[in-house]
Amino acid sequence: MQHQTTQKMSPEALVACRNRLEHLWKSRKVDEVLLRRAWHTAHQVATLLYEQFGATQVAVFGSLTEPIGFTKASDIDIAVSGLSHDVYDKARRTLMNFESDFKIDIINFDMSTGLFRSRVKHQAIPIEKGGHPVLWQTLYKHLQRQVFPTEAGEIYEMNRKKLTQRINDELTHIAETLERIQRGLENIDVLPVQAREFIENTIATDLADVYRGIENIFERIAREVDTHVPTGDRWHIFPEGLLAQMTEQRPERPPVISQNTFLRLEALLDFRHKVNNIYGRQLIYEKAELHAKSIDELFASVSQELGMFTDSLAKREEDA
Repeated sequence: MQHQTTQKMSPEALVACRNRLEHLWKSRKVDEVLLRRAWHTAHQVATLLYEQFGATQVAVFGSLTEPIGFTKASDIDIAVSGLSHDVYDKARRTLMNFESDFKIDIINFDMSTGLFRSRVKHQAIPIEKGGHPVLWQTLYKHLQRQVFPTEAGEIYEMNRKKLTQRINDELTHIAETLERIQRGLENIDVLPVQAREFIENTIATDLADVYRGIENIFERIAREVDTHVPTGDRWHIFPEGLLAQMTEQRPERPPVISQNTFLRLEALLDFRHKVNNIYGRQLIYEKAELHAKSIDELFASVSQELGMFTDSLAKREEDA
């Protein structure tokens, strides 16, 4: 089935999508109970990082700094400083088993660079060592206009810009993974035979991470724009799930990706599933190499179509 692409939609149809999305975003309410629980969890994580791992600073960034858009499906993003690489890895593994109603994502702020580092620093709400939880409202005082706009137009632009920013941040992370894949392809034929299996497995894992990053973007669009994320423990391995949802034109948005990109991502998704469930030499490297040699082209297509999607959300003078 062919789906209408963004560039083929009429200007009137795009305006209608934006109007529906504006109405949706204007009607969103802050879930105070959820925010109290989330900040309580964030303080628990910070205490763990300070006391058990010796962190020098812990801060919240990402979704929890955007209270209007924070939902029970949102992650709690934590930036930590003062940990060595090995200690950070131990902390990350510990938090994977942390009992919480929320998914906890942690980054090593000391290792972050470039635009992503600047954005984390701009967003960050620090949790001081030994500090006690406070009313969640007071945590946003320095971001008041950014998180609680008072005008309808501001609400739409704030959400649009934040969505675009989060998409671009994820694309930046993916681009770094692509660089590792290309270095692996360059090295695999010149390294000793003993090192080849390690490089093969690294490339396969990195390819799986590329899909995971793209999936993160799609999940964010589904949650913040569609207000519908497919359910079920294994929804992500079926074509009728999140990936297919991105090809649909919905009342609040045009299609995010084309049918051709959907088919190529579907093949990468199938490969990701094999990487996650097959180990060692059972994974046929030729398939990994095939995906690795075409991944830059696929990523360029995905990036271009995501750029067209975010452009379609922008209000223009001629809409008035």
